[in-house]
Amino acid sequence: MQLFRRLMLGAALSATLAASAHAQQDYPNRNVRLIVPFPAAGATDITARLVASELSKIWGQTVVVENRTGASGVIGSEAVARAPADGYTLLLGTLAANVMAHLLRDKVPYGRDAFIPVAILGSTPNLLLANNSIPVKTLKELTDYAKANPGKARYGSAGIGLSGHLGVALYAYEAKIDLVHVPYRGSAPSVEAFARGEIELTLALVPESINTIKSTPGVKPLAIAADKRSDKFPDTPTFAELGYPKVQVYALSGLMVAAGTPQPIVDKISRDTMKAMQEPAVRDRLINIGIDPVGSTPEAFAKLLKEEFERWEPLIRANNIKAE
Repeated sequence: MQLFRRLMLGAALSATLAASAHAQQDYPNRNVRLIVPFPAAGATDITARLVASELSKIWGQTVVVENRTGASGVIGSEAVARAPADGYTLLLGTLAANVMAHLLRDKVPYGRDAFIPVAILGSTPNLLLANNSIPVKTLKELTDYAKANPGKARYGSAGIGLSGHLGVALYAYEAKIDLVHVPYRGSAPSVEAFARGEIELTLALVPESINTIKSTPGVKPLAIAADKRSDKFPDTPTFAELGYPKVQVYALSGLMVAAGTPQPIVDKISRDTMKAMQEPAVRDRLINIGIDPVGSTPEAFAKLLKEEFERWEPLIRANNIKAE
């Protein structure tokens, strides 16, 4: 009887493993969800929808983009962390939700190891903009003005701990100046306040900067927080050129899956995402709106997330920055 039971258990285990292997080889055999933890129509959402469209063609299955917003990306990310680890729920991961959240919040409903990085999709640098409410035309003039008028110049952002906040905080920290942060609930209210002159400065992504400069007279780009100048703003120097090499601030997006997803499925998503990122229609569209298409291995993505955590931790701890 015991031998019979062992044989039955062995047969059941073999059948389970065979079914699992078949499911992995057959992936995906139904629709896939891609959760974007930020609002529709932003740079992150545009990137997600372009890649989802290409993956749908490659897989012959629809990749449905679902926006789940709130808490600077935490709510949408939590939904993926709680989903089955089978590759059918993808996350549009960001530095805000997958790095900053763990530095800015005492409690996050998922650990730093809750996701497997699959591929970096796009990277978008930020520009520091000044309007007519402040008498400066260059970064040096801003630095001199802030030293002569501590606490007078204000900058807005889409919220505490996002790139528009931390980027300017890093510049102020490096320049030893006092700038006042005014957080808003989202990028749209922040940009509108800047356009009305309620705040004098803002650090905006390249696509937002293009639109803001077009629509608001007198807006001046002072510096770009990147390792090189932007093709969209070739006359605007980098912070590094102006003496602040540490001020490099990007909005980064990449695909992730829940920890525990079988490696063959992770590898397939990674390979096919790389194919999608090589499509001219995807690359041209991203470049046209100011997003640098990347594409990367899972290892490169994981390495970058680790480096970003280590880069921002000293600033956040030193200034006791906490999420709202």
